Amino acid sequence: MSIESLFLSPVYLPMLGAALILVTKHFFTDRQRRAVEYLSALIAFIIPLIAFIFLIKPVLAHHQVHMILGTWETTLGIHYHFDGLSFLLITINLLVSIPVWLYCRITGPHQETFTIIFLIQSASIAATSLTADLFNLFVCLEVMGVTSYVLVASSEKNKAILSSFTYLLFSATAMVFFLIGTFGLYRISGSLAYDTIAQAKNLLSGSDLLVARLSLVLIVVSVLLRTAVIPLSGWLVGAHSNAPHAVSALLSGVLIKIPLFALVRLLLLVTGTELLGSILAWAGGISTLLGILLALREHHTKRLLAYSSVSQIGYVVTAYGLALASGLETEEGALLLALALLYAFSHALAKATLFMTVGRACDAVGSKDLHVARGALSALRAQGERFPITGIAYLVAFLSISALPPTIGFWGKNSLVYLSKGHGANYLLSITSVFTIVAYLKLSGIFLPRKNQETQHVEPSSTALTSLSLIFLTLLLLAGGFWYTDLQTFVVQVLSPLGATNATLTSYSALQDLLKTGLTTTIALLLFFIGSKTRLERYFEARRESTASFPNLFFGFALMVAVMAWWLLFPGGAL
Repeated sequence: MSIESLFLSPVYLPMLGAALILVTKHFFTDRQRRAVEYLSALIAFIIPLIAFIFLIKPVLAHHQVHMILGTWETTLGIHYHFDGLSFLLITINLLVSIPVWLYCRITGPHQETFTIIFLIQSASIAATSLTADLFNLFVCLEVMGVTSYVLVASSEKNKAILSSFTYLLFSATAMVFFLIGTFGLYRISGSLAYDTIAQAKNLLSGSDLLVARLSLVLIVVSVLLRTAVIPLSGWLVGAHSNAPHAVSALLSGVLIKIPLFALVRLLLLVTGTELLGSILAWAGGISTLLGILLALREHHTKRLLAYSSVSQIGYVVTAYGLALASGLETEEGALLLALALLYAFSHALAKATLFMTVGRACDAVGSKDLHVARGALSALRAQGERFPITGIAYLVAFLSISALPPTIGFWGKNSLVYLSKGHGANYLLSITSVFTIVAYLKLSGIFLPRKNQETQHVEPSSTALTSLSLIFLTLLLLAGGFWYTDLQTFVVQVLSPLGATNATLTSYSALQDLLKTGLTTTIALLLFFIGSKTRLERYFEARRESTASFPNLFFGFALMVAVMAWWLLFPGGAL
């Protein structure tokens, strides 16, 4: 089969699966509908994954496909571009979505409508990864957003509904500015396609160049809000902490990263984006440190994980920004982009595992408050989990997110930090690594034995599907660590057509820095014990739960736009 017949399968097959469920919803028995639901998931996830296995060889050979759907003119048609980047993004989504969907079959939500929305969102993620024109990117991001609002609210709790509405308000506001930026680029180029926009912008001068730069800033900052970079992360904590566990896993693992990488093709084509890269690197570094400091103050388990997501996405944004600043045509830039994508994959696996294991633990003990939540292992055992799969999966994810061997996170984060040396944000990343271990040591308390051995019993949740989903993610985290060099080689080779064609692997090996890893862990342990025994404990006291306000978001958005515009318009005044 040809590439053309396979690469769109992650878009139309999930839509087909959703349509099958809708057709059978009112005409079949409960058992038949359940069977169709599993069949639809098979069509939506497994078949595209198999199709992409067949695409590995042509992707390694750097075969690309650019097509315009329908019979529209080139300037108006829907442009799709399949290459190594879209291959990797869609593969990450499939590898995370499969275990997440299996997990939610038992833990909930159980409604068929949930699966329909879940499949539509998967299709929108694939379309976002493939799009090569701005308006189609806007439509795909909107579909991703709308499905996310519904999935967050699917727990039917008041806080979840409010968080979903807040997410909608913030996202809709950002997309208004995205449309303004799109209009600005269309006005000067007469096209929505990336390549045409780039050709026009690179030949501009005077007021037209000013409009083009400001438009690009509006688009980038709007995407950064979806990525939840501080100070644009206010919506994330409420949405991720109040959503069902499976939804939190998907949102934090995949959805906040895809829009950022979807912009790579446009930024690659446009000259002058090196200036944007430097400010993105600083924004990422600041997000890593502030995010983890806010996580340390939390005693609500899922809010701690949500703030941690803000922190961890900072690593990705820092590497992404440094790649742009270095220029993707250089060896360093190409490697940084590959490491940004690899760490995004690492974080997606680890955070999906953490949300699902901690969610199960909280349900078992009947509380999300780390002041009182203890004894999760015994509680899960009482519910039928004879082998501590949840505890082991949490431990492996903890090691990965903390950059400890033998996981993929150990190699990915250390390689990323090593390659970012020479930039000020590198110091923020190194400091954050210490506090990350402290935060997750604090979170691990939920698995410690409780003084009072009496366990609150809830409905049994230990089933083959939930265990299978956790085992699958755990094995990926470990396999990524054992075969990290081969994985990095594969990613660099697949992405090489985007930039430097002669990019080679860095000679750095994380094993060379085991002493540094040991020192980081030792400092983190000391801080954890000192913080729990001294006046520093006040810092760790539960903070008042707050919700993001629209004025704060608008101020953060305006600040990011102003800073990026200053860097683009007045390069001599760059910080």
